[in-house]
Amino acid sequence: MTRLSRRGALQWGANLGVATFAMSTFGTDLAFAQARKAVLGYFSSANQQNFARATGSMQKAMGADVAVDFVGVSSGPQILTAMASNSMDLCNIGSSPMLVSFAQGLPVSMVYVHKIVRDGEALVVRNGAGIAGLADLKGRKIGCPFNTSVHFALIAALRTVGLSPSQVELVNLRADAMLAAWQQNAIDAAYIWHPVQGVLVQSGGTVIFTTGELAPSGILIFDAIVCRNQFKQDHPDLVLAYLKELDRINAIYRDKPEEVADAMAPFLQIPRETALLVARTTHTIAPKTMLSPQWMGEPGAAESGVVTALAKQADFLVRSGQMPRAPADLSKWVDSSFVKQMV
Repeated sequence: MTRLSRRGALQWGANLGVATFAMSTFGTDLAFAQARKAVLGYFSSANQQNFARATGSMQKAMGADVAVDFVGVSSGPQILTAMASNSMDLCNIGSSPMLVSFAQGLPVSMVYVHKIVRDGEALVVRNGAGIAGLADLKGRKIGCPFNTSVHFALIAALRTVGLSPSQVELVNLRADAMLAAWQQNAIDAAYIWHPVQGVLVQSGGTVIFTTGELAPSGILIFDAIVCRNQFKQDHPDLVLAYLKELDRINAIYRDKPEEVADAMAPFLQIPRETALLVARTTHTIAPKTMLSPQWMGEPGAAESGVVTALAKQADFLVRSGQMPRAPADLSKWVDSSFVKQMV
């Protein structure tokens, strides 16, 4: 057995101490690196967030040192509740629930135009119900999820033919409950998005109006990306990485919808045709366009197309009793600083 001299023992102890300190420091640094986390919400459709999940691209975009956690959601209020409790950082959301969050003073911001709503949301009527146009909806039962973009679009559509909400019977139905109500003949029509919209058409329905038809009357409807303010302050690089990756995915949806369908169909276990339809009806705009006065405008802009559109929608929400008062100075809730960095 080899014996250590007193000097050798002291040297060995010193080396052990250095090694222990180094391992401790390395472990601390590693723990610190792993502490960076991004909680991202996603809906269950063939959208860009699920494409990122299917391909693993968002994790790659944010970096190996970031714990990316995707959390499924089914409604805007669920997103807002999660963000209010600091358990979600970024998510796509309809403009109606986003406005409610602004009115409630939640510490969140709109940082991106996720998509423009055109043919992706539409009014489907039951074949044989005698509904050829919007005016024929008087006295009929119409299903839609309340406090959403389709709810707002439905009321706006009715007003184009002089109908008020009191002249129809609105039925508050979540998207996942819409098909059952349709099959039970509990509703005559439904205003909803894909993939439910497509399923209703296949189940004996016809589209008679799309949200995009509201544009000539000055009504702009869109989905946005909302971000928790503390997260964007603490991790601005992750917010930027998220939006850059969305922009890259948007180009795939626009130029290569077949690639989207190939990834989404097996991942979500839906028909390839459904995934392809969602891809082709996902309408997005480039960051440069997003910065124009017609959309978000430059950072700090007091007026913009988005602010005007939100103001109109806020007025609707107040008048329909869905919101007690409109948010003051909507421009302060719109943050285009990250989009600016993408141009």
